[in-house]
Amino acid sequence: MQSDRAREHLEVIRTLMERSAVYRRALAPTTLLAGALGTLAALVDVAIGTSTVAAFLTYWLIVALVTGSGALLLIRRQALKAGEPFWSPPTRRVASAATPPLAVGLFLGLLGMSVYPGANLAVVNRFITPLWVILYGCALHSAGFFMPRGMRLFGVILVSAGCAFLAFSWIRGPVAHFEDLVMGTCFGGLHLAYGIYLRYTEPREPAA
Repeated sequence: MQSDRAREHLEVIRTLMERSAVYRRALAPTTLLAGALGTLAALVDVAIGTSTVAAFLTYWLIVALVTGSGALLLIRRQALKAGEPFWSPPTRRVASAATPPLAVGLFLGLLGMSVYPGANLAVVNRFITPLWVILYGCALHSAGFFMPRGMRLFGVILVSAGCAFLAFSWIRGPVAHFEDLVMGTCFGGLHLAYGIYLRYTEPREPAA
């Protein structure tokens, strides 16, 4: 039994190393998609002006669902293009590593919606949004141990940005559209920057 598990672990590690370039190619369009949707969603939220905790959290959870679905479709397309199974052992390891922080973020959003449904955004969202960024950064950092090392660095950047925004909210106090600034910067701008970096630095396939 132990030898079978050790053999499986070695096979997963070997497969991950062999597919690092494939993951990198899949990350560029996925990250660009997330960045574009995050930026657009922040601008739309500023325009429509969600004014309660329940409305704001519901809006961004829907955005996260749409973004996650789009990312899965892009990853599945990349797997089919490469002739690989989508739900492979390496993919399961990445999902397993990222799930706990993402689940905590979902719980935090649902808790805020149930406890402070009609509260003003200044009451809670200046704390929830930075914590969302921190948890998401932790998820990417954990998943990064099974992916190209740049993903771990990106996770650290997001955690640092979330901590900076959290500290600012405690020190400075209420600022108009602060929650949209946090979401637009971290889930929009930073993703776009990382996606552009991946797009222009990914290994090129040799011409036939």
